[in-house]
Amino acid sequence: MSLSSGTITSQALQEWAQKMLAAGYKVIAPVATDSAVEYVEWKEGAIALDQGLPKLSPKAAWFPRAETVLKLRREGQKWIMEDPPMEFPQVVIFGARPCDAIAKEIQAVLFGWDFKDKFFEERSKKVFFVTMSCTKPVDAACFCTSVGVSPSGQGIGEVLLTPLGEGKFALTANNDKGEELIQLGANLEAAPKQLDEVWQNCDKAVPVKFSPEKVHEVLKGNFGDALWDKTSRGCQACGTCAFSCPVCHCFDLQDEMRGDHGVRQKNWDACTMPLFTLHTSGHNPRPNKASRWRQRINHKFYIYPEKFGKTLCTGCGRCIRLCPGGLDLLDTLQQIEKEEAQVSRPVAEMILNSPGIHAGEPEGSANIYRSFKMKVKEVIDETHDVRTLRLEFADPEEGNKFTHKVGQFGLYGALGEGESTFCIASSPERKGYIECTFRQAGRVTTALRQLEAGDELGFRGPYGNSFPTEQWKGKNIVFIGGGIGVAPVRSVLQYCLDTRDNYGQLTVLFGARTWADHCYKREMDEWRNTPNLKLHLCVDWKFGPNGPDRSRAAEEGWVPLASGQALGEKTTCFVPELITAANPSPENTVAVVCGPPIMINLAVKALEALGFSQDSIYATLENRMKCGLGKCGRCNVGPVYVCKEGPVFTADQLNSLPPDS
Repeated sequence: MSLSSGTITSQALQEWAQKMLAAGYKVIAPVATDSAVEYVEWKEGAIALDQGLPKLSPKAAWFPRAETVLKLRREGQKWIMEDPPMEFPQVVIFGARPCDAIAKEIQAVLFGWDFKDKFFEERSKKVFFVTMSCTKPVDAACFCTSVGVSPSGQGIGEVLLTPLGEGKFALTANNDKGEELIQLGANLEAAPKQLDEVWQNCDKAVPVKFSPEKVHEVLKGNFGDALWDKTSRGCQACGTCAFSCPVCHCFDLQDEMRGDHGVRQKNWDACTMPLFTLHTSGHNPRPNKASRWRQRINHKFYIYPEKFGKTLCTGCGRCIRLCPGGLDLLDTLQQIEKEEAQVSRPVAEMILNSPGIHAGEPEGSANIYRSFKMKVKEVIDETHDVRTLRLEFADPEEGNKFTHKVGQFGLYGALGEGESTFCIASSPERKGYIECTFRQAGRVTTALRQLEAGDELGFRGPYGNSFPTEQWKGKNIVFIGGGIGVAPVRSVLQYCLDTRDNYGQLTVLFGARTWADHCYKREMDEWRNTPNLKLHLCVDWKFGPNGPDRSRAAEEGWVPLASGQALGEKTTCFVPELITAANPSPENTVAVVCGPPIMINLAVKALEALGFSQDSIYATLENRMKCGLGKCGRCNVGPVYVCKEGPVFTADQLNSLPPDS
C-alpha cells in the first residue's frame, strides 16, 4: 500500500476528526480552556493545533491514572477473583506534539519486559497518533532535541501534520494504520513542496542544550554528589513532575473494597514522594529530598537507558513549568554535564541462575497482577508479633504445577486489603505447601494476622533469582539471621537439611532482641539433633544510659560474651559479635546473611575479618516492592531491579551497588 501525502486546510482537519468520531474512534485533542490548552476527549468545536503544548501529557490514554486489574468478591471465607475485560476503545490522539507521541514506545519496553503487562499492551495497540510538528519551542524549558526527540516529528505516530502557514498543513501517513485513518476521509490537496526544508527548520529551532551521554557517564559515578542537596531544596514532594510527565511510569497497587465487592488497581505514583520506598520496618533507603531527586534524575538518564536503551524523558519541559517549588530539571542536567565523571566501579554481573520461575497465572489468565488463590492450612505463632502461615493452593492442579527455588519471594495478599512482599520461607523440597513468615506492622500484615485455618488469601510468585545451591554442593554453610530476617535464611537451611548429603558442616547463628523475639523455636530441636550442625543463638545486650551494658546477661541463662570463653548455644551479644566468637573457617565455606540493613553490613565486615571473600557471602534484600515484576519502579538500586536481578546478591555485588538500599 502506498502511503498518502498531501496538504489539508484547518477546516478540513476538523471535518476529518469528525469522520474519525463517526467511524467509532475516541478522539483526544488539544482544546483551549479559560486557563490553558489541555488534551480532552473531543466531540466538537475548535481543535487548538497552533496554541502551544497542552498543560498535561496524554499518557492517561494508554496508562490510566487508576486502572482496575482485578475484580474481587467475598463470599464468607471464600474469595472470587475475576479478570476485568480487556476490551478498550480505539483512540486517536489528534495533534499530539512529538514529545507526547513518542512516549508510548518509550514506556513499552518496560511494560513488555519479561512479564507482559497485557493492560498496557492491549490499550497501546488501540492508541494512535496524529502527530503535530513543532515549528518553534514553547519556551526555554523545551529540550526535546537533547534527548533525541525530533521537533519535526518525522516517523513519530501514525500520521504527521506539519504547519505550512496560512491555515494549511502537510499531512503524511507514516504507516498502514495512518493510511487507514487518512482513508476515512481526509480531504487532501496537492502534495507539499520543500517539506524536508520545513522539517529541518523545525529541528533547528530547538537547540541541543546538554549531552545525555555525558550526563549518563557523570551519573554513573557521582552518586553521592553534593549537587543533589543543592538542587532539590525546593521539592514539595507533590508528584507534579511525575504526573505531568509523558513517560513516568511508577505506580502503586492497592486493593479497595466496598462491602463484599472490590478491585485491585494500579494508581499513578511518584518516586519523589516520601512513602514511595518506606519499608514497614521504618527504614527508608531514600529518606530525604536530595536522595529522591537523585533517584528521579538517575532513573531517567542513567538507570532506564542502561537497562532499556532509551532515555526516560522526552524533553517536554512540563516538570519545569509546573513545579511549585521551582525545581529546574534542565538546569540540574546542565550542572551535571559540567562535572567531571568519576571512575565508578562497574556493577557486578548479577546472578541470573534463576531469573524467575512462574507456574502460569491462575486459570490460564494472562493477567500478571492476578493472584493464585491459597488456603491457610496452619497458623504458627513464632513470637508475639510474628506469625508463620502454611498455605496450600485452593486448586490442587495449580499446586501440583507450582515450583520455586530457594530464595525466591512472592506477594501475599490479604484480599481486599492489599499485598505484602515476603520470601517463600519454606524449602522447595517440602511439597504441597509454601510458608510465609511476617511481622505484624501495617494494614496488610494486620489483615494477614487475622486469617485463620480455612481462610483464603492471594499469592503471586515466585519472583526473583535464587541462592546458587547447586554451586554449593560439598561446601560448608554458615547461616546468619537477625530478627525477622531469619525467614529467608531458614528457607535455605530447610533446603540443606532436606538434601543433607550434599553439604558439609552447617553452622546456624541467629540473633534477636530477646528470646521471646526468636522465631522457629519449634524447629530448633531438629537442628540440634542434626549431625554436623552447630547452633548458636544470641540476644541483644540490655541498654543502659551509656549504651549496651556488657557486664551482665540480658536474660537468665544467656551468658554474656567474654573474651576467650567457649561459645555455648545461648549468648548475650550482637550478631556480628556472635560471628566473630563462632569463628567459622572460611575454607570451602559460604555464608548466608539476612537481617536489618545495618546488621547485614556489620555481619559482612565480621565475616571478611575472618577471611571470607566477598563472593562467598550471600545476602538477600527485602526492598519495598509492589509489583514484583520490574514495572512499578520501587526496587531500583542503581541500574538493578531487585525484584528481577535480586533479591539474592553476593557481598561483592552489593558493594558494587550505590548505597541506596
